[in-house]
Amino acid sequence: MTDIKYRKTKPQELEPGLAIWFEGKNFNDTTLYHPYQGIGDQHPVCGPYLVERVSLTSIGPRVDLLNPSTGDRRSMMASWLLVPKEEK
Repeated sequence: MTDIKYRKTKPQELEPGLAIWFEGKNFNDTTLYHPYQGIGDQHPVCGPYLVERVSLTSIGPRVDLLNPSTGDRRSMMASWLLVPKEEK
């Protein structure tokens, strides 16, 4: 089994229906613990979730997300979002 590598999303690729991932415990908990804090390792990447809407703000794109397995929705800055890296 290979580990999937991720990259940050590019603003021009953000559109409704895009499958995304982000680092965090789960869809509603994006708390990260870093080894330098003495608490443990970073949490794994979780997802995929779907982009429902993209809004432009003065500090960058913000997206509304849908967790397709639960129907939960949330909003977050696009700078948190990841997509799988393309193979070369």
